[in-house]
Amino acid sequence: MARTTKTNMVKHHLKSGKTITSLQAINLYGATRLSSIIHSLRKKGFIIATLPTVIKDKYGNNCTYAKYRMVDVTIYPKGYDDELAIHEEDKEETKGTFNKNFIQKLWSKITSEEQ
Repeated sequence: MARTTKTNMVKHHLKSGKTITSLQAINLYGATRLSSIIHSLRKKGFIIATLPTVIKDKYGNNCTYAKYRMVDVTIYPKGYDDELAIHEEDKEETKGTFNKNFIQKLWSKITSEEQ
């Protein structure tokens, strides 16, 4: 059985489709170093997007903080009904290329799932 570490708790939180901020990590899991946990998870191969969020503080100043979201990205061969596709037969020809609007579609997917 996996140890109940702060990293595992944050990973489970993100895998459930939720976003997390530093304040939420402190309040929910007692994790005061969320950016370190995110860095560790990324090194293990998890794809985690950082969504910059701007709010006004009590003095009216803009404050930016990070909101993290785990992204489930799968790139299928072109024959599939997926927007982010590369055709298997053209793999050598298209090596290293993506669908024309790959980044825009990926960003839309990330931000549209924001909670």
